[in-house]
Amino acid sequence: MFSVSMDVRKFERYALPQASDQFVMPDNRTVVSVDKDGNPVSHFGDDIWDFNAFFNRTNEIESIYQINFLPEKHNPELLLELKQRMYFLIWGAKGNLLHMEGETLRKFSNCREIQKDSNAALRVFKGVSISSFSLLSNELVFSQILHAGKMLSQKSVKNRIQCLSVLTQVNSHFPEHLRFTLGLPEGKTFEQIAKQYSTAGEGHYPTVIPVIYEQMMGRLMQEVNNAHEKLSHLRDVKAYAAQYNLTDRLAVNEFKAIEGACFMSLSAFTGMRLSELSQINVASYKEVDLDGLTLCTLRSWTRKLEKLPREDAWACAPICKKALEVLAVLNDDYRSVKGDIYFSPRFKFDGNGGGGDNFLRQLEDVILNTANLRRLFTDYSKHLDITYEPSEMDEVYRLLNPVVPARYNPMKTRENGTFYWHFSSHSLRRTFAHFVVGNGLVTLAALKHQFKHISLSMTAIYASHSEVLTLMGIENPGSVKKAVEDAEMESHRLYLKDMLDNPHEQSGGYIKSFEGDPRVMTEEQFEALAKSTKGANKSTGYGRCFAGEKCKMMHLFEPSNCVGRDCENLNINQAEAMRWQQRHKRIGERLQQMKEMGFYNRNTLARELSDIRAAEKVMTDHNITFERFELGAL
Repeated sequence: MFSVSMDVRKFERYALPQASDQFVMPDNRTVVSVDKDGNPVSHFGDDIWDFNAFFNRTNEIESIYQINFLPEKHNPELLLELKQRMYFLIWGAKGNLLHMEGETLRKFSNCREIQKDSNAALRVFKGVSISSFSLLSNELVFSQILHAGKMLSQKSVKNRIQCLSVLTQVNSHFPEHLRFTLGLPEGKTFEQIAKQYSTAGEGHYPTVIPVIYEQMMGRLMQEVNNAHEKLSHLRDVKAYAAQYNLTDRLAVNEFKAIEGACFMSLSAFTGMRLSELSQINVASYKEVDLDGLTLCTLRSWTRKLEKLPREDAWACAPICKKALEVLAVLNDDYRSVKGDIYFSPRFKFDGNGGGGDNFLRQLEDVILNTANLRRLFTDYSKHLDITYEPSEMDEVYRLLNPVVPARYNPMKTRENGTFYWHFSSHSLRRTFAHFVVGNGLVTLAALKHQFKHISLSMTAIYASHSEVLTLMGIENPGSVKKAVEDAEMESHRLYLKDMLDNPHEQSGGYIKSFEGDPRVMTEEQFEALAKSTKGANKSTGYGRCFAGEKCKMMHLFEPSNCVGRDCENLNINQAEAMRWQQRHKRIGERLQQMKEMGFYNRNTLARELSDIRAAEKVMTDHNITFERFELGAL
């Protein structure tokens, strides 16, 4: 959606001359859009201007490259001037195309949004005698737009004001008496005015709550890994059906689920927007060597804040490599463009209305642009079918998400009245930011770089201690790596010995995996266990995970989320349980103090409330006396 044609010379012959005393305006036959060869597509007098042939380079849906003026909703004289101003906003004039005063806007998507919001704002003047934008300089006239937007969100009101403001940037193309400014109250900012006139909060996409996020990340890794193990069978869906004794329809459904798992993994483990997700390819995964350490990156094209596309690197998790490898071969024998991960084959089935189980014929491929990727996320959310339990989860959800517009509500109702969670790329992006910063895994500055796609530092959240040393500023982490590993091994042996010698002082699911009395283990068996688990455990001081690379969460979180389900890979000894007791007291006092002061951060509150509940379970398991923390009304 953010592509810009570099060859503006194809429009040059149709461009209007620079502004002079004559102020030449477009007429009904003035060309406003051309195709790739420079032939006219739309003219000024058309109600819809179509720019697909010139600007749509990523197979997006056609409507987002069209400008619809909806003349039936407007004062015709204001609409004429809106069209004039949009013409100059998009093209400028001969010798200076795609340029305007003030900020330079070179993306069609920006221009379309400006027209859309301005068009909506100006409808208030239908049937009145306001016939020129110059009258918007009058505060009483402009206040009609503000009053008409009272039922909108604060963000929407602000957007309308900003978009109308942008149209002042083409004043130089109009005679003096037709130029305008906005009739805003003196000394008021756009933000202040939007807050004053809006009666609805802005809201945001929801942050995924920890217990749902954990399940989602685990399922993603499981399903991508499972698909990768079947890599050699994924090129032909019909052959896959025969190989695994499935009907054609079931095989197609499995392939669609695999496709959803791969694309959602690429989003969840990077924080990519759909627009960036639609720009990667099979060669996007790159491993970068830094002082003997391997950093994983994805290469994509950034257009969000750029005048022109720019290739950038995103730090990612190793699972992204597998996801791309799966997407590269998935149904590739049926693709019309081999190796292109955005061509998704479709099929017609037999039976009444195509409801049968067998192929009849192949249909035209679906192109996975942003709109279709969004639909893929919707379908895959249904496939994941992760249950949301209001009685258990509402408390944390409300803390993390005080204002979520109804259209972004992630809880979807099943036929039986229960709920499952719907995931979107914006929600995953917000959650990615919340947890990696909230858990102290990276700084806000590093996250800012990741989301603007110019930093590799975020790789540390998926990596080992060595990468963390890099983030701490140690220039040659390889030189201290052996000392760190030796110290960790000694600590590991001491931990294992305490765990096996005192099984009744442990909680979590790991100790339960040992048959009989673990204290009977021979020295050789102990050394074998220590060696086999050497690289497969991580500790935060409040518990130890023995899953290594098989951990469903890849050690992304502290063990709070594993405590509640007695994770089979988690162990908590008596010393760690005492730390949970201290933590419970410390967090409770801090939250109570924040509550009394009326000053707290809801993201912090939700995270620490989860830690408090985890601490209470640990203390219960270890027979430690405690008083349950009650948050009460905020």
